[in-house]
Amino acid sequence: MRRIKKRQSILLIILFGFLATVSLTDMVLAAGSVVNSQHNMNVVSNPDVQQRVCAFCHTPHHALTDANADYNPLWSHTFTSQTFSEYESPTLQGADGGSIDVLAGPSRLCMSCHDGAIAVDQHYQFDGTDLRTGDSWGQIAVGAGGDLTNDHPIGFDYAVVGGTEDDTGWGNWGNGADPEIRGLATPLLADPSRTIEDLMLPVGAQRIMTCASCHDVHDTYSVDNYFLIGEQQGSQICLTCHNK
Repeated sequence: MRRIKKRQSILLIILFGFLATVSLTDMVLAAGSVVNSQHNMNVVSNPDVQQRVCAFCHTPHHALTDANADYNPLWSHTFTSQTFSEYESPTLQGADGGSIDVLAGPSRLCMSCHDGAIAVDQHYQFDGTDLRTGDSWGQIAVGAGGDLTNDHPIGFDYAVVGGTEDDTGWGNWGNGADPEIRGLATPLLADPSRTIEDLMLPVGAQRIMTCASCHDVHDTYSVDNYFLIGEQQGSQICLTCHNK
């Protein structure tokens, strides 16, 4: 009996010793976290002088403002000044006559790193030197030269195109015109507790598609290094909205 108790005591000491070495940061990294993602510039670019992670995008004081920005979460990074050419297709039925800003909501913030014109390590008073200009496979300047014509469309009202059926059972009809685009009330494949509408930017009655409709920049819900809100396996991310 004494030997058993002694062994148990030794095991408890080892366990507590292990837990003492596990920091709060380690526990955070076990879940989704920007710290452990490709958006930690300290790892993928030139590090901040204090190894701050959030500072590359956010500041608690003296936030930057921009007359064109309708979404400004205490921003510390220079806003893109590019004018972007949008994706066009005969199958895109979300024509709005140019009434919606293609960079509505968080998309303007995304393109402030991905426009190929502003250094990704620029923040606060630091100019930054890491300029990513490539717009091809494996490169991140998806809007280099203001060209978004080869990228999934953003800046349109999903409610206009979002399908004739909400995929929650026959008779649950959507408000759109395209039967191959799922309705706003459709549950997400990756998380049925949320719907497609939760991914859209609400502006009055409009539900606008933005970069954040597919990408989670803080890596909270994402499943790979592309910050996607759904798996690429079996094209789950595509089938979230496309009824194919």
